[in-house]
Parts: sequence; C-alpha cells; structure tokens
Amino acid sequence: MKRPALVGSGLAAVVLLTGCGGNPFQGDAQDAEPQVPSFGQIQDRMWEAMLTADTVSIEGEIEAAEADVDQMFEDIDEEDTGDLLITGAVDGSASEMAFTAGDVSFTQRAIEGVEYFRGEDFAALLMSEMDQEITDLIEEDFITSVVVEQWVQFSTDGAGAVFSAQDFISTWQRELDGEELAALEGAAETRDGAEVYVYATQDGSTELVVAAAGAPYLLQMRDEDSRYDFSDWNQTQRPEAPENVMTLDEIFEAIAAEHGWSTGDEDQAPDDGAGEPEDEA
Repeated sequence: MKRPALVGSGLAAVVLLTGCGGNPFQGDAQDAEPQVPSFGQIQDRMWEAMLTADTVSIEGEIEAAEADVDQMFEDIDEEDTGDLLITGAVDGSASEMAFTAGDVSFTQRAIEGVEYFRGEDFAALLMSEMDQEITDLIEEDFITSVVVEQWVQFSTDGAGAVFSAQDFISTWQRELDGEELAALEGAAETRDGAEVYVYATQDGSTELVVAAAGAPYLLQMRDEDSRYDFSDWNQTQRPEAPENVMTLDEIFEAIAAEHGWSTGDEDQAPDDGAGEPEDEA
C-alpha cells in the first residue's frame, strides 16, 4: 500500500515542478547544449583580442609572393611555398621572423625599430641586390665568411620597414571581412585538449579555429593556399637584440679591403710635386 503512495507522491512532485517552472529535465538538456556564436558574432572580439595581445607565435605555410620574399631572392618563385615562423611581441617591438623555401632561408629580428638579418643568410641577399658588374668580381663565399655568426644591422629611420605580427593580423582582418564568412555557423569541438569553435566553409576550402574559453584568440586559419597556427598567446618570449652585430658599411669595407678597392673614405695624401732631388749644378 505504501508503494502506490510513494509513486503518487513522486508524480505529484513532478506535476508541481512542471506546472510551476516547466520540465526541469528538458531545461537541463537544453543548458547542456553549447551556444556557439556565428563567426560574425565573434570576429570583432577575436580581432581585438589578437591585436591587443602582448606576444604570440605564428607558424604556417605560405606562398613566397604573399610573404613578399620572392622579390628578395632570385632563387624563390612567387608560387613557391615556404615555412613561416613569427615569434615575439605582436606590435613588432621585439620579434623575429624566419622563412624557408627550398634551399633558401632567412631569419630577421626587429628590436625597437632596428632590424637585424642573420649573417649566414645575408650573403645571398646582398649578392642579389648588387649590380652584376660587381657580383662578377666578388665571391659569395667571401661575403659569407665575413658575416658568418654575425647579425647584420639595418636602421629603418622610421621608414616602417619593420615587420610585425600585428601587420599580418590586420591584413587578415581586412581579407576575412565579408558577409559570407560572417554568416558561418560554428561547431564546438575539442582539439589538442582545448575547447574551440570551428568555422568552415561548405566546400571546406577555408577553416577558422577560435578558442572557446577565455579570450577568443584565433588558433588556426587555413585556406587553399596557406595555413597558420597561432600558439602561446601572451606567453611567447620576446627576442633580445643580438650581440654579434655588423653594419653594411663594415661589410663593404671588408669587401673593398679584400679586393684593394677604395671606399671613397680614405684621406688622400696631397701631391706636392716633390720628386727625387735634382743634382746640383
């Protein structure tokens, strides 16, 4: 007799709860469903978080033309795909960029408006920039021996030549500002142990992965031509100014000394017309 009473009490409680506030079990199920914003709803916060971050590491595969390095090296074609790595301060105040495509690679560092080019990579770049009549007389191996284990310093004089992750991010912000991408619905996933939102076009040609917890940092961006991974937001170490530094003037002086050329800086002793003393009459 008590069992029906208990069942009846349970049913009464359920009726009371559902009558007052709806089905509690249905509400729990709805709350468990993640509310994923569309890309258009999250992108403004994403770009702001990225552009105001302190540091980041960006690693990717990119065409040489997109990185503007095909114009720096004759051995790189604009369609060549290379590996890009950018680390350090987002604003470029202390950051480093490395690019490798085939047999060509370079590493460039920017510290407080001054650029440094790794010496081992500099010889090929210098040879490509000098006139043909000069390069015919100079051995690249000699230039390499001069700059090996050194960093070559460039002063930008405020010309804006210093690269930064901020520049790349601002470019992507403009390129991804469109109604088609803004309308993308996201899917909640777990990748590499992190909760993320994934936004992908229907044909799969473009995919954006955004952090779902904390600040909505972009973690990966992929399209048909390139791929980028973003990691260590606000945790990446800033590079320091290198210690072994040479200037372009010092390199040119070493080249001139090797070939016996005048740099135009030497003081010329005046010719006073004095020769050997004449025999006295």
